Amino acid sequence: MMSTLCPTHPPNSAEAKSSSENDTIDFRSRMIGRVASRTSEIPRNVVRHLLVTYVPNALDSSTKTVAGLIGELISASKKNEILTHPNSAESDQAISYGIASSLQWLFEMEPDFGESVRAKMVLKSLMPLYLAAGQGRAGTSIRDTLTMIRSACMLPQLNRLVSDGELATWIIEADRVNTDPTDAIAKSFRVDLALMANSFWNEAKSMKPEPSDTSGRGIEVSVVSNEKSRAWWSLAGQLYAQRAQINIPADLAVGVIAWERLLDHWQRLTRTIASRTECNDNSGTLVTSGSPQDSVASNSVSAKANETHGSHIANDHRFVEIRSARDPQLSSNLEQMLQHCRNEQGTMALIVAKQIAQDSASAEHFQNWQSLFIEYMDSHGESTNVRGFVSGDGELSLVFQDVDRAELCQWIRDSFAKINNAKEHSSLATTVTLPLVAGVAMVSAPSRSFKIDQLIQSAWRCLDGASKQGAGAVKTIEVY
Repeated sequence: MMSTLCPTHPPNSAEAKSSSENDTIDFRSRMIGRVASRTSEIPRNVVRHLLVTYVPNALDSSTKTVAGLIGELISASKKNEILTHPNSAESDQAISYGIASSLQWLFEMEPDFGESVRAKMVLKSLMPLYLAAGQGRAGTSIRDTLTMIRSACMLPQLNRLVSDGELATWIIEADRVNTDPTDAIAKSFRVDLALMANSFWNEAKSMKPEPSDTSGRGIEVSVVSNEKSRAWWSLAGQLYAQRAQINIPADLAVGVIAWERLLDHWQRLTRTIASRTECNDNSGTLVTSGSPQDSVASNSVSAKANETHGSHIANDHRFVEIRSARDPQLSSNLEQMLQHCRNEQGTMALIVAKQIAQDSASAEHFQNWQSLFIEYMDSHGESTNVRGFVSGDGELSLVFQDVDRAELCQWIRDSFAKINNAKEHSSLATTVTLPLVAGVAMVSAPSRSFKIDQLIQSAWRCLDGASKQGAGAVKTIEVY
């Protein structure tokens, strides 16, 4: 299949070499890069952005939102830098727009590689910037991210050189879908994408397209080590799979990373890019990264982000509005669930959560925390279909059946942590903490004499106790 990528003309006398020398992975990769650069379909503006730090009059307004998210990431990577260049803001903006344009083109040109491979390649490319957030390594991280994006751009180039897109089909086969395409291609076809990219971009640089538009400082075309490349792919795969525990490869030395905020930022970025791509294709479907359930939750949260507390509750079918714990509507709804629990001789748990120490800042950042909490809690059940009861004081009540009490408490704590790590509420470099507490009352195999008010009152007493303990507290009780 890959034979079509190799130059067909014999070397001239000045380049006479043995066939074995011509067939080294280094020689093949660099020659393919040169061939690809001469027939490249990468837009001229993307080429300029990936070779020059500042391209005058080339800030595409259509990528403004994506560029803003990239700029946020660059700012986070520079948070602890003491010295800054006088023109750093202008340069950062130009780099942000350049990366945004490049990623947009990759999303538009790589549909054949499948969502999983495409998303992980993008996340891998951004991983140097993500790992540098708040650690003051902006210069190195920007260079490495641009290098990885240049390598990622080689995939559609290589696929185009292979007839009928056979390379994309080969990559997304089941036994390779989780393998870094860089490693898979190098092992099976002896083509190093990093070396191909190095040759491709140096060739493009020597051509100097539209020199009047490239008056900015040139970016060095470099190669990152295979060890780093594999480590970034490993992290990208773990984050894409939403692993609870992230294992940092030994080849990377990183500090404390806010993984939840990192993942949330990347999901918002890919949703934004994908929505633009779908608009360009005149499609009504929004393509997102991550699991379908996560996509639904993220879109739901994003749709409500700018609504007031009252309206986002009123417009969500999962919420039932009550006046207080004594509202007859709450008792009536819970009584039906209690009867089911009696019939099945199962367990029933009532959770009550609220925000304590409210202030104007937290109200602005967390006006939809109930939506987030119900999303995160619902994700733990197989088919829970959680309904929430929200009181006039903002207290949120949820009911779970047949769940272990210790496990349920852990779910609550995990959900609190996810809410406080969500990017809508804090940046990669700063954190605004929402003080949430919860009370849980549980009954097992309730008798006919057991009254639902006993469960309700016990849950609210636990909530009061948790409120006295402070933010993050969860108090529980088993009622008989």
